[in-house]
Amino acid sequence: MKDKERIKKFIELQDKDLKFEDIALELGIAKTTLRAFLNKNGYKMNNGKYKLKDESSKFKQMEFEQNENPSKNKSTKIKENKSDYNKEVKIKKEKNTKKKVDSKKDNAVEIKKIKRATPKKDRKINITQEDLDKLCEVYDWYMEVKDLKSMKSKSNTNKKDIKIEDTNLDSLKSTSIKVDKKTWEDFERLCSNSKFSKQEIITQALKDFMKEYKNLL
Repeated sequence: MKDKERIKKFIELQDKDLKFEDIALELGIAKTTLRAFLNKNGYKMNNGKYKLKDESSKFKQMEFEQNENPSKNKSTKIKENKSDYNKEVKIKKEKNTKKKVDSKKDNAVEIKKIKRATPKKDRKINITQEDLDKLCEVYDWYMEVKDLKSMKSKSNTNKKDIKIEDTNLDSLKSTSIKVDKKTWEDFERLCSNSKFSKQEIITQALKDFMKEYKNLL
């Protein structure tokens, strides 16, 4: 089965809500091999299903499908796909530009309204002693709570990838082990969302574990 046919068959089975293990059996390949194949072609796990990761992956997939069909004119097909992609980008830019222009107009109208509503300089504002007392109470309250952690805004943390010390694995050792099923499924999901291979991640995990318990080495 060609790569293009395999991807098409996988998407069809996935849309039928088949489990990943059942799809792998249907295609006649191992789960790990299927997962690596999908990652290689730009597919990533998203809400429990594999989908193309981004627009660049989508464009690569278009080129990939073109290469799988030698009967079509390759250069013409790729140019058409690039043209469609450029049109989409142009439309988005035009929409963003229109939004900015509309936003500037709205801001200008709001500024005019504010200027009109601004009282004249010679206009007097009467503040009673009761108003001053309330302002002082608010200020005292602010001085008490301004340093509390609950009042501080929470900073957004970006999702980071795994830190790998060395990705140059010169020699590899093949072995067979048994792992808790749920732990292994979580590990496979982690690998599918990382740019590193399973060999690199497992090697780094073992290094970190041995550093923690180096007294037993």
